[in-house]
Amino acid sequence: MIGRVSMLGRLGRSGIRSMSTSGLPPLRVSVTGAAGAIGYALVMRIASGEMLGKDQSVILQMLEVPGEGMKKLQGVKMELDDSAFPLLAGTTMSSDPHEAFGDADYALLVGARPRGPGMERKDLLTANAKIFQLQGSALNEVARRSCKTLVVGNPANTNALVAAHNAPDMNPENFMAMTKLDQSRAEGMLAEKVGRKEKSNSSFQ
Repeated sequence: MIGRVSMLGRLGRSGIRSMSTSGLPPLRVSVTGAAGAIGYALVMRIASGEMLGKDQSVILQMLEVPGEGMKKLQGVKMELDDSAFPLLAGTTMSSDPHEAFGDADYALLVGARPRGPGMERKDLLTANAKIFQLQGSALNEVARRSCKTLVVGNPANTNALVAAHNAPDMNPENFMAMTKLDQSRAEGMLAEKVGRKEKSNSSFQ
């Protein structure tokens, strides 16, 4: 099933629509950990047009770990097929980042090693560094030079740095870490500490 393109709607022989209804060519969006809870929610939103707009078709390139991860990913693909999203021009599934990141316009790096029982933070950093070294290198080799990469897997800021460091031919400004949750949590703690109801960033400047 690796690399297989799903047939959605009235597609051409290749299984990929060449244009959206607006005439825009489809953009390739890679999602790692696509069968996980966060990845599953993301691919549905992306396919519906919530990420890139209601006139932009997309090709979802989903990455999962071999074995159980790929089995679960087949279920995600079936749901995408059943939903028949008009903007979804095609899907691929792979356990190889070099396939999943091929010609990617956007990459959402969601999959990461969770902190297990007895793990120190340094153990977590070491385990994830290996994952994001490989993914950064693969992006550097096969993604578009203009690819925008958002790192979601924690520790997101460190993982983003590792991925960017291993993609020397890509613009480091195109690598971003999703630390909004940490920011919002910190603002909430500060607001509670000083007795303020508002939690906007401007309140603490």
